[in-house]
Amino acid sequence: MKRPAKQLDTQMNLPLLSAPATAVPDHKQKELALTLMELLINAARANNLMLSANGGGDESPEAHR
Repeated sequence: MKRPAKQLDTQMNLPLLSAPATAVPDHKQKELALTLMELLINAARANNLMLSANGGGDESPEAHR
């Protein structure tokens, strides 16, 4: 019996730039950190919605550790 093919996860590979590091002022660093946290939280929520829509959202998070 042939096993079904595993669904591949989409992944975006971006090239790393060799740009010199720049200093970010403290007030901008805090703003950037908060924006990054929001981005990561929203990405996790979107991923959970996609998993639920595909019927794979009933697994516990511990199963993936």
